[in-house]
Amino acid sequence: MKDHQIIAHFDGSPEVKVVTQSRILPVLAIAHEFGYVLTSHQFSTTGITKFMFTRDDSELARRRAAWARYHYEINGAWWATAAPRPTDPISPIQAGGARLSLYQIERTPAPRYVRKVAAFTAVAVVAGVVFLANDAMGYAVFCLLAALGSGALLLWGPGLRARKEVEYRQTLETFDRQRLFWSYDEGGGGS
Repeated sequence: MKDHQIIAHFDGSPEVKVVTQSRILPVLAIAHEFGYVLTSHQFSTTGITKFMFTRDDSELARRRAAWARYHYEINGAWWATAAPRPTDPISPIQAGGARLSLYQIERTPAPRYVRKVAAFTAVAVVAGVVFLANDAMGYAVFCLLAALGSGALLLWGPGLRARKEVEYRQTLETFDRQRLFWSYDEGGGGS
């Protein structure tokens, strides 16, 4: 799917569904620039990804969408509203990746994450003990190593998640600082 095919989906409709096979980050970046928020996604084993977006009606999102539409109609570049400076070189695609990662973290809150990992650890330990009791050493070792790995995730996972969340938010803030909304009334430009 090419950029113009992705952009055609974001026509101002209240909800948009996009199905893609390989262009996940461009879809997220374009959706954001055209004023949409990711509400759900579904990855399949065949490589096809389905996204559902809802139009963001906030003033900033509508302004961003208007500028993206304006630049796209004038010169065909949907990314023209973000002008990276040497101090803030975040591309719209990198911001799209950070946006997806942050969405996934927010979708599974820390307590639910801990419960899932703890449940997996317990099941792996029980399975390992059962296999050990039945002299199935290969399966027992595999299960107990899986339990050890998920136990490590239980200890260090929440801290790592918190650090990654801060990193993704900082990436998005840096990207937003790069945005310029030009105005001839204000002497040529400003943010």
